[in-house]
Amino acid sequence: MSDMRAHDWIRHHARRRPKKASIVDFESGVELSYREMDRQADACAAFLHRRHNIQPGDRVALLSQNCPEVFVIQAACARLRAILLPLNWRLAEPELDYMLSDATPKTVFADARFIATAEAVCAKRDGCAAIEIGTETEFDGLLRSGDAVEGLADPVHSDIWHILYTSGTTGRPKGAMLSHGQNYLQAFNLGAEYGVSHDSIGLTYTPTFHASGLFMFANPSLLVGATTYLMRQFDALACLKTLMDPAIGITHTLAIPTNLLMIRNLPEFLDAQFNGLVIASGGAPVASTLIETYDAHGAKIPQVWGMTELCGVSTSLPAEESLARTGSCGPPLMNMDISIIDQDDNHIPTPDTVGEIVARGPMVMKGYWGLGDKNKEFFVAGDWFRTGDAGSLSADGYLTIVGRWKDMYISGGENVYPAEVEDVIYQMPAVDEVAVLGVPHEKWGETGRAYVVVKAGQSLTGEEVMAYCKTQLATYKVPKSVVFLDELPHSANGKILKHEIPTDIDIEA
Repeated sequence: MSDMRAHDWIRHHARRRPKKASIVDFESGVELSYREMDRQADACAAFLHRRHNIQPGDRVALLSQNCPEVFVIQAACARLRAILLPLNWRLAEPELDYMLSDATPKTVFADARFIATAEAVCAKRDGCAAIEIGTETEFDGLLRSGDAVEGLADPVHSDIWHILYTSGTTGRPKGAMLSHGQNYLQAFNLGAEYGVSHDSIGLTYTPTFHASGLFMFANPSLLVGATTYLMRQFDALACLKTLMDPAIGITHTLAIPTNLLMIRNLPEFLDAQFNGLVIASGGAPVASTLIETYDAHGAKIPQVWGMTELCGVSTSLPAEESLARTGSCGPPLMNMDISIIDQDDNHIPTPDTVGEIVARGPMVMKGYWGLGDKNKEFFVAGDWFRTGDAGSLSADGYLTIVGRWKDMYISGGENVYPAEVEDVIYQMPAVDEVAVLGVPHEKWGETGRAYVVVKAGQSLTGEEVMAYCKTQLATYKVPKSVVFLDELPHSANGKILKHEIPTDIDIEA
């Protein structure tokens, strides 16, 4: 499969169903037909190739909230055999600066909200241009120019199509390289499991810099010629009204547990009737009571599990079992094997035994960008990828997530790795030691709590710690509380023992 030609989804549907809406911009109501998306992708590819000399393998970055241009640029990158680099717009400038220094894109597309940030990070390096996207921009006019580049070689399945950055336990984000073939398998397999066809209408509001925004269910919809309503970002009331609107007829969407809670808490939810709508959920376990509540209102909430390194979703609960098997995120998708290993990397044959989840198959990433042979450390014998999550497999192969094998916690659907936050807090001169833990939070699922030891003779407040973190980190990574301790517990070799940190103490902030 690796050397097969990667077929152009957009061009195919531009011929087969040219007037069909591919993307509907929720805020403006503007529809982008498959024929127009095809033409715009050609014009975008011509612009990148001629004006910015984008060649096969070059990176094209994108710093924008959800908009139709995301998928136009994605298609243009495919036609140039270039690599799309979606950037997390929630990150602070130092974090974005690191990613650009690592992946070295030639261009950074940005919407009006983030163009100043894009210009700032591009100004620090040669050969990187910031390009504003959106209505009434020069780029918007270029998309309608009808320009195209002839004679381009088609991508093959082994070509890298995306680099998606995911935070690592070392404190530095790493770019997972995902190929055309992996994108195809994810879009096809996930779409097939939840019945996505060219008659489907999806709603996407999770950020498209995440695998969830790309694959739940925008790219599966584009693969089969369906329509996606695209929101800039999540709005609970607008989302509920859209899901309930028979004139739109949404058939598929994704909601992380926080989204589900925020929708449920609306007064309008009391009269909501979803008429069998499938709302897949991932990012964190969904409480059984919440699944039952939605089921009573006619919605199925099947849980899914996956990660960026696995090109998105890896296991999915069948929609019809969403209530009967609450707590499970289902069996693996086709082309994915899941196993459980113990602390010595031995595979555990006994069902319902908790260990670290490992995954194998063609949807496992090609590796992290720029790490080369160091990628081997993320695998165990037999090409099994270490996920860092803890879970168990039932006798019939259904996966249940019980927590994180490592220290990572999930806040509002976003992965947060304590090592990255600790690294920032350690930059404060008054800090002697720090440990960050995820603690339960009613709205966000979990938030960070920093346990800080201050150097002798120094002073520090919780407000100062959080204020400094806000200058260096995305908001969701900033600890929401700070506890000051005289010392942290250590092992004999000096390692901080997080599980021994007292949690029943007063919070400073």
